Amino acid sequence: MVQLFLQVPTGGGNVDTDAVKARRSLLSNVEPIIKSVIKSGGRYEARLWLCSTVSSIHSLSHNDQRELFLDLLEMKNSRKDVAARLLRMIFEKKPERAGSVLARKCHMLEEFFGGKKQWRILQWFDHFAFTGESTHKRGARALSQYAFVNRDICWEELEWKGKHGQSPAVVATKPHYFRDLDVLQTVKNFLEYVPDFWSSDEFANSVKDGEILQIDTEYFVDQFSYLMYEENSKDVWRVVEDFLMDERFLLFVNIFLFI
Repeated sequence: MVQLFLQVPTGGGNVDTDAVKARRSLLSNVEPIIKSVIKSGGRYEARLWLCSTVSSIHSLSHNDQRELFLDLLEMKNSRKDVAARLLRMIFEKKPERAGSVLARKCHMLEEFFGGKKQWRILQWFDHFAFTGESTHKRGARALSQYAFVNRDICWEELEWKGKHGQSPAVVATKPHYFRDLDVLQTVKNFLEYVPDFWSSDEFANSVKDGEILQIDTEYFVDQFSYLMYEENSKDVWRVVEDFLMDERFLLFVNIFLFI
C-alpha cells in the first residue's frame, strides 16, 4: 500500500530525501492502523472505504500498475492468495490467453486426463454431434479429426459400444455414429497407445480457447502457479503481465484488498 503513494519525481528534479523518508514513515505508521480497522467488526464498510479511496488514484500509468502488482505477486505467500485469485480472474476474463499456454503443455493435459477423476474425460470428450448437427465440439472434435487423419495407426483404438466397430468410410458420411463410441475407454486407449495425439495440432487447437479451464479450475490454478513460481515460465508471466496492463486499476484494488 505504501508504494501506491510514492511516485517517481518528474522533470528530472532533485529528490528531497528527508521528505521521502518522512512520508514513508508516516505511511508505514498509517498502514497497520488501516489493517486493524479492516479486521475489526466493521471490516466490510472499512474495506469498501479503502477500496474506494485507493481506486481513485489516477497517477498510475499502465506500466506502473503492472509493476505494482508484480511486486505484490513476488511477496512471500502471494502464491496461495494473490496469484491464485489473479489466475482465476484470467481464466474467467481472458481464458484464451491461458489456453494458448496450455496448448503447448501436452504433458500437463495427459496427466489431467490420466488421473483418477475420470469425469474430466467425459466432460471434455463426450461432445459428439447428434443427428442433424454439423460439427463435434471440444475434445470430441479433436479426437475425431485426429482419428480420421491417422486412421491407419489409431482407428483400432476407438472403442465402440455395439457388437462391432464402425469403419472410417461409414463414419465419414454419418458423423453422428461417433455417438456410439465408448468415450471413456477410447480416451484411456489413446492415453496408453496413442501418445502422439496429446501433442497433436488437433488436440492443441481444441484447448487453446481456454474453455477446458472451466472443467477443473482449481487444478489449473495449481498448475499455472507451479509454472510461475517453480519453473519461472516466461509464457505464463507474460500472460500475467499483459493482464495487469490491460485491466482497470479499480478491478485489481477491489479484488486484492479483500484477500
